[in-house]
Amino acid sequence: MWPVPRLSRTLIVVVAALPVVCVLLNHWLSMRGGYIPSCIPYLEGCTSISSTGRHGLSYWLFKAMMLPQAIVLTIFWLALQVHLKALGQPTVWMVRAGIAGAVFLVLYTVFLGSSGDIYRLMRRYGVFVFFLGTLFAQIIATRRLSGSSAYQKSTLPSVQKLLLGSMLLLALAEVPLGQFGLEDDAAENVIEWNFSLLMQLWFASWLLSPQADRRLSAR
Repeated sequence: MWPVPRLSRTLIVVVAALPVVCVLLNHWLSMRGGYIPSCIPYLEGCTSISSTGRHGLSYWLFKAMMLPQAIVLTIFWLALQVHLKALGQPTVWMVRAGIAGAVFLVLYTVFLGSSGDIYRLMRRYGVFVFFLGTLFAQIIATRRLSGSSAYQKSTLPSVQKLLLGSMLLLALAEVPLGQFGLEDDAAENVIEWNFSLLMQLWFASWLLSPQADRRLSAR
């Protein structure tokens, strides 16, 4: 029987930091290799996140770091399920959405850098379901956390709501770009980079939980 994972600070740090380290390192390598322009992507949007993992060493490094991230994500959602169940909060849809996002992260990572219409379609579906599933799981988790008496005096729910609200505003900001003929690759890239960063900050926010290192078992 598999051991029940716990929501440890080590797990939180890894799941939050690994993608950020990955894309920043790949961005630096791709700039040095001349594959992408030199800029600050969070402010200038000169390239997309995907473009940082398409060429040279970054092609292999992206896969070497993001495939394990999918596993870490799965462990995180299972650990969070145990944590929230111990607080009397249901988490079925959170886990389903979170693990679906992790599975499609694998699909996106495997086919990133491959040429052809089928591979392009697989990447688009992969990244779309990854972001949608992860965001949905985060929203559910924050709602469950807000409903727990154990966190009534904690700043964690408020911080997570602020992060989620900022992510939703960024998502809404991208709608006019695609729907009203205002396509701007740089603007879309800025939104993508900052949305991804906010998503990872949501994971990091669990470090504010005073119960993150306690072994909680489901009731």
